[in-house]
This record gives sequence, C-alpha cells and structure tokens, in this order.
Amino acid sequence: MEAVTALYSEGNQELSEAIIASLSRAVFDGGNGGPAGLVQRAVSRASYRILKWTTTRRHEADTGDRENGACHNPILEWTGHPYARALLDSSSRETESLVEGGDPMNGPYMLIAPEILQVATTWDRIFLDSVQGRDVQLRFIWETQATYEEARRRLENGGSVRMKAVAAGTGLSKILVYDRLIQEGHDSARITVRITDRDKASIDKAGRLLAKLASTRSRTTEAESEGGISAEVEDIFAEKPGAEYNVVTAVGILEYLTGFTCETTERYFNLPQPEEAWTAQDLVARLGQMTADSSALIVNTSRLHSSTRILELFGKRFDYRNRDNLAALLATANFQNPRLIGSANIYDIEVYEKGRP
Repeated sequence: MEAVTALYSEGNQELSEAIIASLSRAVFDGGNGGPAGLVQRAVSRASYRILKWTTTRRHEADTGDRENGACHNPILEWTGHPYARALLDSSSRETESLVEGGDPMNGPYMLIAPEILQVATTWDRIFLDSVQGRDVQLRFIWETQATYEEARRRLENGGSVRMKAVAAGTGLSKILVYDRLIQEGHDSARITVRITDRDKASIDKAGRLLAKLASTRSRTTEAESEGGISAEVEDIFAEKPGAEYNVVTAVGILEYLTGFTCETTERYFNLPQPEEAWTAQDLVARLGQMTADSSALIVNTSRLHSSTRILELFGKRFDYRNRDNLAALLATANFQNPRLIGSANIYDIEVYEKGRP
C-alpha cells in the first residue's frame, strides 16, 4: 500500500518512475503466472466462514465519527492493514456497497511488480494477493495487454489511435500503454488518451502521476486537444456524447449496475433491490456512443466466488455476469464478435468490436 501512496502522491518522482517501469516489464515481458490454485481457493472458503462468524454491524450509536453502516471485525481491526480499514469503513453511507477505487483497488496491482512482491508483508499477501487479488492483477494485465495490442496495430497500419478509460481505476492501465508506445518511438501526436472518472479525488491522483513520468509530463493536454494524455472529471451519464474513440475500456464497472445478470447480491441474500438511477444497459448505450464503428471495447465478466462473498459480508453488492450475460447486454449497443483475452477464477477479460449500424 505504501507503493500506491508513493505513486499517486506529490513528489517521489524517481520512485514513481521505477514502479511504473517495473510494472511495465512485468505486464509486457513477464510470464504473469496464472490464477490462484486449489490451496488458495480452499483458504478463501475457510476465510469466508471465519469472517462470517466474526463480522458484525456497528450500531449507529457506536459509530462515533464513523459513517453509518460501518462493520466491526476484531481480526481485521487487529491487522491494522489499510485494505482491512477500507473494507470496514466506507467513505460514506452512499458508497458502502462499492469497493471504492483508488488505493484499495490499486493495491493488488502493485504486487505485479516483482520488487514490491518480494518485500510485501504477510498481510499484504493475504489481502492483496488472495484469490480475488490475484484475479484483479490478471484482469489488469490482460486489460493492459489488449489495449496495447489494439493501439499498436492501428499505429503500425499508419493511422492514429484515440483511447478512453471510463474510470480512473483503469487509468493506470492506459498510462502503462501510453508509456510503452512512447518508449517504442511512436509519435505522441498520433496517440490520444483520455482518463475520466466521476470522482475528482481519483482524477487528481491520476493527474499527479502523469505530472511525474518522463513519457507523460510534457505530453499532458487538455480534454479538447488531440494527441497526448489527459485526466479529467466526467460523469459518463451526465455528459453529452462527444468524440469517438478507437479503444474504450470499461473494466470493473459493470458489476455495480443491474441488468442482464446471472446472479446478484440482493437475490442471493434475499435483500431488497435499491432504486438505481442508471442501469448496465444505460452504461452500455453510452459506451456505444463513444466507441467508433469497427473499434474495440474492453470489458470484464464477474462470477460468483467465495472471495466476492467475503466482500459482501462488509456490505458490498455486486451484479454477476457470465460471458453469455455480457454478450446479451453488449448486443443492445451493437457490440459483437467477442474475443477472450484471459480467464481466471472470477473475471474474464474480453474485447468486443463495435459493429456498423
């Protein structure tokens, strides 16, 4: 978690560049390994049972300065680990159902770097290199590799490429891709990257990282500019459709929106389904508007597993989709010809093509 802090805080320029370089080597040149095996999956199931027995909700009178709905677990509190605190205490009652982005979700990415994994603590490995943690790492690796291949193909064919990440959590992937392409000598004027998110704090973090890297700090542009890379606040549901992009990533987003599911947290636990302003189909419609014809959309599935059951113990809620569910959902916006990039215990990464009307 210290690596995440160093990467997204002010200063630490040399360290940040070293982390990005190590991540890049591991993603593009490393073996990457595979998903968690039998032993880790068995530990996950045992952990779920233990945490289920030991987790309770705090009563409103006991929360003090904490937001309503926070949880109590003596084991997690004893560890003092930042990820444990993120599970127990949401930043607000409205975000309790989400695994909030930023540090908690970027933590597993750091363990992709061999140098960081070697010095990781036991609790780092338990929380960030678990079954789900390993799946999150592989999801990130496959997303980044797929984005890079799509972008490089267009550049090598003599064209330009416009890429967009619709959440800052996928922004680190875009930064690695942009850095790799620049290091390979591609003209930055032919590469446009937009990192967007509804959360200003997440965008501010992405902006601080862009300002520290040699490949990006002199190429950071405004949203309206062509060429270069930018990070800006954008509510995908509120903004009017703008320019079209050749490679759009929407990874780790759809599992928080209803529609076209094989299971949901609410159905599994017989909980009431809260009213939601936007559905998965609404998001896909927006993705269709911003993705150019014959261009690529990179997305993930999400399957039931004891690791996600653990997160549900702490109030997180998910909408689960297998590949058939995802195909049916994306077909509503004319996305077709899915190509599987990688498959793990919980997530698959797929690339869809935007069909012509």
